[in-house]
Amino acid sequence: MTRNSDILQQAPDLIWGSQIGTYELRPATGQLIWSPDLLRLYGLAGAPQTEAAFQDLIHAEDRQRIKDETRDYFASGNSSYSHTFRIVRPDGAVRVILDRGAIERDAAGNVLAVRGFNIDVTDEAHLNYGSKRRWRESEERYRKLFDAIDQGFCIVEYDLEAVEGRGDYRVIEANPAFFTKTGFPEAIMGQWLREAAPELEESWYEIYGGVARTGEPSRFENHSELLGRWFEVYAFRLESTEPKQLAILFDDVTDRKEQQEHTTLLINEINHRSKNMLGVIQAIARNTAAKDATDFIARFGERVRGLAASNDLLVRNGWRPVELDALIRSQLQPFVGGEGRLALSGPPVALSPVATRALGMAMHELATNAAKYGALSCPTGRIQLDWSLDPGEEGAEDRFRLTWAEERGPRVSEPLRRGFGWKVMTTMVESTTSGRVITEYAPEGLRWRLDCPKSGVLA
Repeated sequence: MTRNSDILQQAPDLIWGSQIGTYELRPATGQLIWSPDLLRLYGLAGAPQTEAAFQDLIHAEDRQRIKDETRDYFASGNSSYSHTFRIVRPDGAVRVILDRGAIERDAAGNVLAVRGFNIDVTDEAHLNYGSKRRWRESEERYRKLFDAIDQGFCIVEYDLEAVEGRGDYRVIEANPAFFTKTGFPEAIMGQWLREAAPELEESWYEIYGGVARTGEPSRFENHSELLGRWFEVYAFRLESTEPKQLAILFDDVTDRKEQQEHTTLLINEINHRSKNMLGVIQAIARNTAAKDATDFIARFGERVRGLAASNDLLVRNGWRPVELDALIRSQLQPFVGGEGRLALSGPPVALSPVATRALGMAMHELATNAAKYGALSCPTGRIQLDWSLDPGEEGAEDRFRLTWAEERGPRVSEPLRRGFGWKVMTTMVESTTSGRVITEYAPEGLRWRLDCPKSGVLA
């Protein structure tokens, strides 16, 4: 907000320090409505009722030019206008008026209404009417400053009792960045927002109504579901205006807010995964030490390295799904050496992070056992891994099936006791995948099979 504040302080006094008045003209009926501030600016008790009466208020040297410019604006098809002229007040004082506003047209381009505001820029312009060049240069400086601000800026007119006691507001002046950052069309100019944008959130009316009512400036961030954007806003009331007018400077901070939300989500996810990882490591340590502490360090280290290999795959893959064949190779490569000792067969399968960790640890335990007692304990042994996705029975969910088969190794027999490795290969895999594991200690080699719902392993 500091940057916004600096811009406001650098803006000329004519934006929020001068006299401002608003008006509305409906050419078809000749109806002309002036705000009390506009009457005071012109030094009048009532608004002029005819075009000739208004022309009489304009300095004689400027009348024809303003008449021609007004005609051209109406005929141009443009939705906005801006020009400057001198007026002569009843007390004889000559003042310089900046006149800006919006033109509402029907589908055929006919002018339905003109809504605008006048600002007394006499002091800012430093004009005497023998120097028209300086007068035009001053107006151009104002226009360039107003249009060049990269933050959105607008002046709104706030009616505290507009609709059944609820406040309403309309934009009476806006720079190009206002439309770019809000996405509102230029046709919104001069339209009451409750009618022109009925889905606009109530919070905007409440905040701006508070500023209009109390005169206390407000700095805030707010989200608009209608516009799909976050805004950082500074709003303050222009003094001595009735109805109340607010100057609003704002910026679109959607990218920053989304980045903050993403960072918070990422931190929470890292925290969650870290707790899960610590829990797994604690279970490995507890169960590794429970049976035999003599080679605890070696066995514990092997299991943690197997877990780390699975985790490395997840990290390198940005925690996106991991291919099953990549997981198997990462776990078995230290054990099998050359490609001839490992055969893989199956369709492309992308595993979820949870399944990656569970199956990775199971593959590591199977490989460790094979290296100690099975096919990988002799030069001729090999491992065959096959997997498939098969239709479920009678419309049930498809099944994922994975088979580990050891070949050409020594004869194997069922172990006398079951340790933590067996739990990893069976209990943990079954609970993670909602499936069933069958282990067969066939003489020709170990057979390990997993049969589970597809959703138990696939991302």
